Amino acid sequence: MAKLPILEFPDERLRTKAVPVETVDDEVRQLVDDMLETMYDA
Repeated sequence: MAKLPILEFPDERLRTKAVPVETVDDEVRQLVDDMLETMYDA
């Protein structure tokens, strides 16, 4: 698993509008796992 960078205010990427997730596949599951690992290690 990878630890992801944490964006902090006032990073402009935080203003980006999200797009809906159409299908939950292995790539999305891996992203969620990486996000959880990053959050718990922060």
